[in-house]
Amino acid sequence: MDIFQIAGIGMLDGRQRLEAVSQNAASMSLPGFRRQVVTGSAFDSILLSSSAQTNGTGLLPAPARVNVLPGATKITDRSLDVAIDAGDAYFALTDGTHTWLTRSGAFRLDPSGTLVGEGGFRVIGAQGDIHLADSNVEIGADGRILRQGEPVGAIALFRATNPSSLRAATGSLLSASDGIQPAEAAHVRGGMLEGANTDPTREMISAVGVSRQFEALSRVVQAYDDMLGRSIEKLAEV
Repeated sequence: MDIFQIAGIGMLDGRQRLEAVSQNAASMSLPGFRRQVVTGSAFDSILLSSSAQTNGTGLLPAPARVNVLPGATKITDRSLDVAIDAGDAYFALTDGTHTWLTRSGAFRLDPSGTLVGEGGFRVIGAQGDIHLADSNVEIGADGRILRQGEPVGAIALFRATNPSSLRAATGSLLSASDGIQPAEAAHVRGGMLEGANTDPTREMISAVGVSRQFEALSRVVQAYDDMLGRSIEKLAEV
């Protein structure tokens, strides 16, 4: 272990933090987006780990977690827009093989009349897929979809079995490696959308901090390289 590898660990951490900051900044207008947060492993575990997957440099990448705090909601008056009125509940979308969680309730009907969300993935309802004749409906606080007062479907809410397993997928979608389960006592609000939980000021400050980290590590590497060069020159003189 030398100063180059130690600096490399710090630069890898900085690169991952910068990627997360860039994604956060680019997704501030995306409904339901959850801010990505890079949390590094303990330094000694990085140095001693030999079995963890690496990125080809011998360095252990830090996992990108998500900040699950809710974002601000806004009124849209669109019948298929839905916001969740609970902190740890999510909508579930599926392509038939994989299932994702999301706080984005910007739903629409596909050509077959199936209710879909981000990416065109089907919204999981209380009885499976939700099929509607049109968007002229109301969504109650319990998730039931009503047409002229009669229920025609129901949106189901879920939560991650292990909240710490939530990871960012694409857009506002989240993956839960430990599985999901129904969310109890969760309610929704029709005609509203939840926004991203990112803060532009925080992302700007984070980007500046990462930039200074890179500069400091670069100076350390350059100084160490110069010292090695002078040492080699002295040895050659001897």
